Amino acid sequence: MDNLFDLENKSIVIFGGRGYLGTQFTEVLLKYGAIVHSVDIKDVNKTNTNNIEQLKTEYPNKLCFYNCNATNKNEIEQVREEIKEKGFQIDVLINAITQKGEDFYKPFEKVSLEGWKIGINGNLTAAFLACQVFVPDMVESKQGSIINISSIYGIVGNDQRIYRGSNLDKCYLDNESINSDDEEEQIYSHPVYPAAKGGVIALTKYLAAYYGKYNVRVNAISPGGVSYPEESESFIKNYSDRTPLGRKARPDEINGAIIFLSSRASSYVTGHNLVVDGGWTIW
Repeated sequence: MDNLFDLENKSIVIFGGRGYLGTQFTEVLLKYGAIVHSVDIKDVNKTNTNNIEQLKTEYPNKLCFYNCNATNKNEIEQVREEIKEKGFQIDVLINAITQKGEDFYKPFEKVSLEGWKIGINGNLTAAFLACQVFVPDMVESKQGSIINISSIYGIVGNDQRIYRGSNLDKCYLDNESINSDDEEEQIYSHPVYPAAKGGVIALTKYLAAYYGKYNVRVNAISPGGVSYPEESESFIKNYSDRTPLGRKARPDEINGAIIFLSSRASSYVTGHNLVVDGGWTIW
């Protein structure tokens, strides 16, 4: 029987391809035979990860890098032209961009409009623009798969209690950690994140209905919390206690969903939000 999950020489664009999860997606797609176009605002030569260097060495003919601000449509169009000039037709588009403003872990009352705009642009507008630029080629070829990375917080409300005493601001913003039990100083989950990720799910359903007649499938993946090396033990425990499986996800545990939605194994799946959360959303 043919391998339903075979991606040999499928051309896949990943926005956010050099981020924490994006690097994971890049690696597993390459292992399944895909040609990966890694798009990120981070310069590949300045990306602080050994994985990227290793992948460049292992897959010199199947891994291409592009620098791009994904909130700038002109830059996205330039990436599309570069890919087409290399002779590639895009089979899969993955939107895995995320962006946080400096006030990302402040309480709601202290959230700035600028921080809100940064979050909406990075987490929602970037996906909208990438789809607008790349989908016409899929329509023309009458095939394609779009995968938008959302979050469990696009589905359920944030449990602010789990952030008390955590160091996420230092992990993700490189700030001096607040790490305080004082309610006035503890860190919070920013309102823009669920707003934007909920928007990603809604956009996914809209596009699935809009482009279904062209055999272009559009789905979302909503991961739960993924382990990050420098997270505080208190936060990991708080999160894990709130999850039926009793732990956070390993970075590679979203890969199965990526392979499924990229391959013909999901050929009759569109408009779906695939939740990979260890059971978080059932409680």
